[in-house]
Amino acid sequence: MTGSATRLAAALLAGLWLGTAASGALAQGADTPTLADAWLRWQQEHPAPVAWQQAFALRHDTAAALAERRRQLMAELGTLAVSARVAGDSARESALLAWRERLAEWRLEEARTPGRLDLPWLGANLRDNPPLSRIAHLGVCVRSSWVELWSRDGVTRIDWVPDLTLSAALEALSPAAADGVDHAALITPEGRIWRRGVAAWNHQRTPLVPGSRVVLELPTRQGLRGALPFPGTTHEAELINTHLPELLATRLPGDDCRLRKVP
Repeated sequence: MTGSATRLAAALLAGLWLGTAASGALAQGADTPTLADAWLRWQQEHPAPVAWQQAFALRHDTAAALAERRRQLMAELGTLAVSARVAGDSARESALLAWRERLAEWRLEEARTPGRLDLPWLGANLRDNPPLSRIAHLGVCVRSSWVELWSRDGVTRIDWVPDLTLSAALEALSPAAADGVDHAALITPEGRIWRRGVAAWNHQRTPLVPGSRVVLELPTRQGLRGALPFPGTTHEAELINTHLPELLATRLPGDDCRLRKVP
């Protein structure tokens, strides 16, 4: 889309939003600044076309819960790592500790609320346009050139290439990385989570876009009872399979991002 076309689209969205606000369709008052207002100011200050698919915003309620969510997940990973060590599974222990270390390195302020909160989406979903008082920051990332895989190999980034699929990405890992794994969680750059089959019996063809993150699920129930002797470790594995993708969905969609805090 050309710069003039982008500005025209933004103007049309602004007119639609203002007209709806004037008719009383929005819950907040017309004088209450909203996230759409902030995006319009962003576009005025940055006249180049905006890659809206790489845009994000962070709500205060999401930000407030991140530290505790990370702490709990790191504790769960620590429990499973100790159990893997007792079972003599050094490869699994190393992977779990690598996951834990990556979580510890995160800058919690570099986060987003999962889902779309960009200007085109708000223009089509005006009733979901939040007051700016609920927003900690907003921003846009340069499109990534990688796909990130969380597996028995640890945390691995591979180069994205056109037509890359999940099966092809897994081939870049060691033969043991997906051994015994039936499902993977795919986290899109928009923060959506999809559960996909990766075993021979349930294989689903899954295209990957740049900036995708993939978590190969830990085996639970029968798969862990023989490998991890501590009581309750199947529960930890199930929690990690749920909580890790949810936390990854709060990560920014790229490494090179322009971020603006809301006063």
